[in-house]
Amino acid sequence: MNYIWILLLFVYPATSDEVYQNSSHICDQCLCEDEDEFIIDCSRQQFEHVLANWPPHNKTLVATFSYNNISTLEKLPISTQKAKLVFDHCNIKYLDSGLFSNIRNVEYIDLSYNLLTTEEIGGDDFRGPYSDKRYRPIAVKYLNLAYNQIHSLPVKFFENMPDLEELNLQGNDFKVLDPTTQVALGSLTKIKVLNLADNELTEIEGSLLRNLPTLYSLDLSSNHLDFVPLTLSYISNNLKVLKISDNYIFKLTDQSFLGLDLIELHLNNLPRLNYVEANTFATLKHLKKLYLRDNENLNYIDKEAFGDNQIIDELDLSNNSLVNLDFNLINWSKLKILKINFNPLRCTCDLYNISQSLPKYITRKLDSPMCTDMENEDSTPVFFLKSTICSQDHPLHISNAIQHFNKIRIAMIVLSSLLLSGTIVTVILLLLRYRKTVAFRNYPFATQVSYYPIQTQHI
Repeated sequence: MNYIWILLLFVYPATSDEVYQNSSHICDQCLCEDEDEFIIDCSRQQFEHVLANWPPHNKTLVATFSYNNISTLEKLPISTQKAKLVFDHCNIKYLDSGLFSNIRNVEYIDLSYNLLTTEEIGGDDFRGPYSDKRYRPIAVKYLNLAYNQIHSLPVKFFENMPDLEELNLQGNDFKVLDPTTQVALGSLTKIKVLNLADNELTEIEGSLLRNLPTLYSLDLSSNHLDFVPLTLSYISNNLKVLKISDNYIFKLTDQSFLGLDLIELHLNNLPRLNYVEANTFATLKHLKKLYLRDNENLNYIDKEAFGDNQIIDELDLSNNSLVNLDFNLINWSKLKILKINFNPLRCTCDLYNISQSLPKYITRKLDSPMCTDMENEDSTPVFFLKSTICSQDHPLHISNAIQHFNKIRIAMIVLSSLLLSGTIVTVILLLLRYRKTVAFRNYPFATQVSYYPIQTQHI
């Protein structure tokens, strides 16, 4: 028996070198720093396997292996310390079962930009060590699976991650959130941040959101959404940050955010959006940050888009097609950050009043947005407009034309419909009358036929 143990001692290191990356003098090859945390950076080292052992450490371990070529992520070496592990851009296709079982205190796992598929992932990959006749969970709070090839999640995918608070699924192949994915995500009882951006989602199922009552931040950017999902109201109690940029949304109305209580809202790069209707943001009583930029066709925001006494801290309206902003839109004096650059603004009295109302720490900046003077077509800094702009008499104020454009368009559509209907009815009546006339003229007896009774003479 002793001979067997001696043999194993000689065999194990050779096997270890074949399966694992040799970790002897690893800090001569990788960057190691021992400060508040123990950091080891082995990025771009052409590794094909994980390390056989970690360097000695008694602090939180931060290990980075970005841009290597690790096809199969093997079981990681033992560490009893908290850990943060980064394996992005490593061409990972497979995960060893229980790969974190030797490092169960891992709190941060980054597996983004790899080749993981639905068929090659499972809950067993993330299970902790086996003790007391069961597998222990791992302590992970942040899991990044962005930019892999995942289209669905197994039902029990998160069963060994009960403390997960932040999940990134951006840039995968989710076209729908199928029932198994909904069940898997619904098991995350502590989830706070969920990133579903850059997939191909056209809707967000209510059955999923009902099971995510703790969700604080949701990113739905770069999907195929036509409307703001009404199902968001199911998580209205805790949802504070919503990112829904880069979608096909063409309409923002008083129903878009009904029932929500957001603090931060991102609505950037919506190419189909033309205008923001009245009361769109009025129900968001606690909204502080609104990012509504890079919307190439957005030319009008209704002056009643916000509610009375609504206080906005940050407002970004840059790089739209806005010609004017109404002075009554918001309380401009309460703003801390304002961005309205790169809009075809016309110099108006509204803009002058806005510039006068803004705090000095905004207007004293040198990068003032520009507007075009309607009298001489010169460009003028908005923050340096003079009160004389309010006395200029314009026969047709462009902002008024834009403000009433949609009402006029609706009226014209209704009037055109009525005229078309009337024309069709008139044509039908004339056609019927014409056919009746032709039929009468072609009747075989053109003139009235007189009948003369035969008189019989009695002799």
